[in-house]
Amino acid sequence: MVRSRQNKETGRSYAGESANQRLARQRRQFLDAGLELFGTVGYRATSVRALCKQARLIDRYFYKNFHDTEDLLAAVYSESMDQVQAAVMKAIAECSGTDQPSDLVGVGLDAFFASIENSRIARVCWLEVLGVSPRIDEVYTRRVQQFADLTLILAKGILPRWPLADEEARITGIAVVGAVSQSALHWLLEDYRTSRATLVSANERLIRGLLNALPK
Repeated sequence: MVRSRQNKETGRSYAGESANQRLARQRRQFLDAGLELFGTVGYRATSVRALCKQARLIDRYFYKNFHDTEDLLAAVYSESMDQVQAAVMKAIAECSGTDQPSDLVGVGLDAFFASIENSRIARVCWLEVLGVSPRIDEVYTRRVQQFADLTLILAKGILPRWPLADEEARITGIAVVGAVSQSALHWLLEDYRTSRATLVSANERLIRGLLNALPK
């Protein structure tokens, strides 16, 4: 029996897998390989050959999905941050009916730190993306701003009569994200010796202190 092959021109399937499905599977394998290698040996020590070996695919398939290793790093970082943000949003949504809106601070922080107990995600997001290139710097800066925006949405939910002008609110959000991010980096570098509960408590205290200090 002759199996049908699929190529870019014909669009036929091979072994029951369409061209788009095969490309998506290959991309998934390289994303997983990137997280594993960037999150362990590091981005700068990872070659296309090593990624192909980890993904169990040849380099032709790598270049069908990514321009270079920096392209893959951007994709791995973005997906990892999407997962962290989704975990935070899910936890907050599940707790949104609480009688105490300020409880959302601790809930969100716990979800955040729980999501980065995966050291590979933490290393990619807090170490490997730093100082790579202007392009990666832009991706990183954009994600910081997104988390700052998320922080402000949460804060405005706790304090409906929001007292800060937009510019100061933006900088305040970035400052909060910076403090939490530095805690995350320290946690990774100390190999998670501090308990997650302590990380949550310390950062919750910081954010609650900020909320209490805002003009009434």
